[in-house]
Amino acid sequence: MIFNAPERLLYLLPVAALVLLLAWKRGKPYLTHPLLLQIAARLTPAKRWIYIPRGLELLALAALLPALLTPVLPLARYAVSSEGLDIVLTVDLSSSMEEPIDMIGALMRERQGIVQKEKTRLEAVKEAMIRFAESRRTDRLGVVVFSEEGYVVVPMTTDIPYVSRYLRLVETTTLAGEGQTAIGEGIWTAIEQVHSQSREGARGRKGKVIIVLTDGENNAGRDVVEALQAAGAAGFRVHFIGVEVDKAKNASKIIAAVQATGGKYYDVSKEQELLQAYFDIDRIEKARFISNTEVKNVPHYAPFALAAFFLLFAAQMLRTRAYFTEIS
Repeated sequence: MIFNAPERLLYLLPVAALVLLLAWKRGKPYLTHPLLLQIAARLTPAKRWIYIPRGLELLALAALLPALLTPVLPLARYAVSSEGLDIVLTVDLSSSMEEPIDMIGALMRERQGIVQKEKTRLEAVKEAMIRFAESRRTDRLGVVVFSEEGYVVVPMTTDIPYVSRYLRLVETTTLAGEGQTAIGEGIWTAIEQVHSQSREGARGRKGKVIIVLTDGENNAGRDVVEALQAAGAAGFRVHFIGVEVDKAKNASKIIAAVQATGGKYYDVSKEQELLQAYFDIDRIEKARFISNTEVKNVPHYAPFALAAFFLLFAAQMLRTRAYFTEIS
C-alpha cells in the first residue's frame, strides 16, 4: 500500500495544534466556588475507565489520518464470476459459399424471370454470426476460417464489437487460392486456439464450444469425424450447421460424432433456418466461469474510514452511560 498525498500531513499540523490548544484550555477551570473546596476532600479520584470514550475518539482520529492521505493498492487481483463460455465460430470460406443461401428459391425466381440480387451463403452466415456474437456479451469469442487449411481470424476475446467488425471483413477472397473444403482442419485449429488461450476457472465440458458452419463435404486435410472425436475428448461441445451437407456420403458419421460431444447438428437451406440454428444454440449454451482481474492503483481508504466510524460510534454509545460522563 502506498499514499498518494503524503503532503497533506503538512496541512494537518495546524489542525492538530488547534485541537491540542482547545483541549488544554478545556482543562483550566474558569469558575470556582468555595463549596467545591469543602467537598473536594470527600470526592474519590475518578476511575481510569472514565477516559475510555476519549481514548476511542483519539483512536478514531488516528485511524482517519491514513484515509486522508489517499492510500492506494499498487496492484489488486479480483476473482470475477461471470456467465459465459469460450466459443469459437468456425466458418467455411470455400468458393461454394458464394452461391445463394436459398438455392431452390433462386432457381424458381430465375425461371419466372425475376431478376434480383440473391443473398449468398456467406452473407447470410455473417449476418447470423454477428447477431449471435452481439447476444453473447459475457462470453469469450474467437473466429476461425477454413478452406484447405484452418486460420485464426479473431483470437479469443470478450471485445464483442471487435469480433463483429472482423466478421464483416471476412470474404471468400480472404483465402484466395484455396478451393477445397477441410472441415477437420477448421475444427483442429479451433481446438488449438482455445488451448493456447486457456482461461483459469472455465468449468468442464460446458466451458468450451465450437460452432462449425460449412456447405461442403470434407475433401481435404484431416478427417472431420476424427477431429470431432478429438474435440469431444478435450471437453468441447460441437454444434454443426450444415448447408445441405446431409447429402454427403459420411453425413451420418458426422451427425453421430457431433451428438457424441453433446452438441447438435443442424441442416439448413434457408436464411431463416440459419438464424433459428444460431438462436437455438444461444438459448441452450449457458455456463459460468471465474476469471482473475488485475487492477492498478485501487483506492484503499475504506478500511480506515470504517474503523474511524465504528470507534466514534462506540465512544458516543459509552458517553450515554453516566459512569463514563466526565465533569470538568
